[in-house]
Amino acid sequence: MLADASAIEVSKSAGRRGKIRALLASGLVLGVGAAFTLAAWTDDEWVFGGAGPGTDTPGTKIYAMQQNTLAPFAEASWVDRPTPNGGRLDFTVNATDLLPGDTVYAPFQLRAVAGSEALTVSLAEARQATNPAAGPTNSTALYNALRYQAWIGLDAADCSAAGDKSGGTALVAANSRLDTLGSVSFPLAAGASGAAGEPENLCFAMTLPAGTTDTSLQGKNVVPLWRFTSVTGQ
Repeated sequence: MLADASAIEVSKSAGRRGKIRALLASGLVLGVGAAFTLAAWTDDEWVFGGAGPGTDTPGTKIYAMQQNTLAPFAEASWVDRPTPNGGRLDFTVNATDLLPGDTVYAPFQLRAVAGSEALTVSLAEARQATNPAAGPTNSTALYNALRYQAWIGLDAADCSAAGDKSGGTALVAANSRLDTLGSVSFPLAAGASGAAGEPENLCFAMTLPAGTTDTSLQGKNVVPLWRFTSVTGQ
């Protein structure tokens, strides 16, 4: 009887092992594994970019200028004209009725905008406008015939035929073609956080040379362009 009982127990044990193997094979092992999984604790820390000990964040400086072509240069007349044809220089007097030997003048100002870094500026481009297209109202022949000169540091009162030019610095020499670039660069003072920088006075003088004899230039107009630029980050 004892032998039979032992045989029965062996048979039962073998049966249980077979059932366990069958359960494992059927995939219920996932349940067994889950019974031993511990819950995870999560704690996150985020950071962001700052600048210095205060509340500032990383950013860029302001580096920009603006123009005023309307003497006597009221605050409301300051504008930004970054694309052609830009602001209109007012050449006076009788710039539309030039005769050989006539010279007309245009004062204007440039300054750094509020909050801007100090700038170093150059007259970097000088060309005939493409708007309007070349024709009677934008004559290439007249553009080529005209001459100009320019000064830095010459205020509006002296930007005239009778004005004292001795206080200015030559930017473009006398009798230069209209496509002549500036010979020197010049600084613009930095702007404060709430105020623009001190303006720089400039003066352009445009002349139809006294020796001009080409009568085909009569009744023509022209649109010359000049670009002032300041570059940083090179």
